[in-house]
Amino acid sequence: MRFFGKKKPEPAKGPTLEEANASMDTRIVSLKEKVAECDKELSQLREAIKSSRGSQQQMNKQRAVQVLKRRKMYASQLEGLMGTQFNMEQMVFAAQNIQDTINTVSAMKEAHKVQSQQLKQLKVGDVEKMMDDMADMMLDTEEINEVMSRNYACDIDEGELERELEELDDADFLDDLNRDSLAAPAYVPASQEKKAEMHMN
Repeated sequence: MRFFGKKKPEPAKGPTLEEANASMDTRIVSLKEKVAECDKELSQLREAIKSSRGSQQQMNKQRAVQVLKRRKMYASQLEGLMGTQFNMEQMVFAAQNIQDTINTVSAMKEAHKVQSQQLKQLKVGDVEKMMDDMADMMLDTEEINEVMSRNYACDIDEGELERELEELDDADFLDDLNRDSLAAPAYVPASQEKKAEMHMN
């Protein structure tokens, strides 16, 4: 301590706006109570002045004047404190708005930082390739659906069949139907087909 000396004490921090506002609230409440006491005392002295006479009445008037002076002093202090408190509340409100703005900007910066890091993980080329692959898959799916829905049935002109049917005689048509319906299937050997015909005859 001889060589370097004592460390200078840090200056005391002043009260915050919230602390000063709370202290002012206490003083305002106290002044309001004193004004109310003066009003009560003045009301009592007014009744005493009405009911007294002579020197006693004069004494009550003097006391009432002193109380009235004291009340005006308290009321003046109260008015000044309330005006100061109003200005202080405006400062507190402004400080809160500034702090809210700072918090909002800080949150936006953090969100921007996170979004930038997320965007770095995405590559435009990969996204485009994925979209191209999805488009190719959709085209392949459409082609497969088209192939699966094709109709391989033979085209038959019903009008031509009706004309052929009209050209046939009824008797010949019935004979052909009987012969076709009784004919042996193609997979039956010829020997068995002959036996079947002899049996039918």
